[in-house]
Amino acid sequence: MTRRRRIVVTRTGGPEVLRVDSDDAPEPGPRHLRIRVTAAGVARADLLMRAGRYPGRAPTPPFTPGWDVTGVVDQVGPHVPTWWRGRRVVALTLTGGHASHVCVPAAGVVEVPDTVQANDAACLPLTHVTANELLHHVARVRPGERVLVHGAAGGVGIALLEIGRLLGAHMYGVAAPRDHAFVETYGGRPVERGREAATRADVVLDMIGGPTLRASWRSLRPGGRLVSYGFLSTQASPPADVLRLRLWNALPNGRRAAFYRLSTNARRRPRRIRATLERLVVQLGEGRLHPRIAACVPLDDPAEAHRIADDPTARGKVLLVP
Repeated sequence: MTRRRRIVVTRTGGPEVLRVDSDDAPEPGPRHLRIRVTAAGVARADLLMRAGRYPGRAPTPPFTPGWDVTGVVDQVGPHVPTWWRGRRVVALTLTGGHASHVCVPAAGVVEVPDTVQANDAACLPLTHVTANELLHHVARVRPGERVLVHGAAGGVGIALLEIGRLLGAHMYGVAAPRDHAFVETYGGRPVERGREAATRADVVLDMIGGPTLRASWRSLRPGGRLVSYGFLSTQASPPADVLRLRLWNALPNGRRAAFYRLSTNARRRPRRIRATLERLVVQLGEGRLHPRIAACVPLDDPAEAHRIADDPTARGKVLLVP
């Protein structure tokens, strides 16, 4: 029996509630396969779940967090071709990824070619798939449109700037002055906080919520679209923000507002999510995407990984490495 290590959120709280356990690795069930994890991403959602502040459906402690992984298939379940064994893969897990081994549905797994670095691939399932969904399917951005991105120096922000640029959009990134040069390296035009309205954007993508959401609405030109996809602000109230979006959407001024959550769409539209991930892996291999890794932290030190991910000066994705 293969043994595994996994991170467990023992109760809600700070990084101190994280524990590393050892147990028997799970066996894959029908149409599932098991991945020996080589890197797993730490997301803002993991931090919110740990703290008990996640605005959506979250597991009850004790649980193992982890939205996305890359690794090597080491076991396959019934009705899964045996040729998957030994293949390098990447997958969106939603939970359970912060472990040395994880079982996932085979239908959602994407193979990673040898030309792609495993750590780079680990950045794609959550941040880049979210960015692709927002730009292509929710806001439906067209070439030449002005797109304003809040939190532009973070993982999803970087992905939005890159993918938006590939779409031919004019990308604007709201970030602290220390991050302006960084935003420019990813094809965005820096915007100072508090000056968003000057952009007169066609599309605003807001992961902050609260007062920022109101500023985002004011930044839109007539006929523009606002998409909220997070509530990072301590002043944000998810129920109030979602209600506000619905009310704005009913106003007869031509502007539109929407809320997006990847976890919901991953369950409702798994084929589209997998196809998106597959396309992103190809773009990564072609050198068209350049994920930013803020830090690689051993799986045995989850508290440090969470502290780095919670640092507003951290740029890019934090990875756990078993």
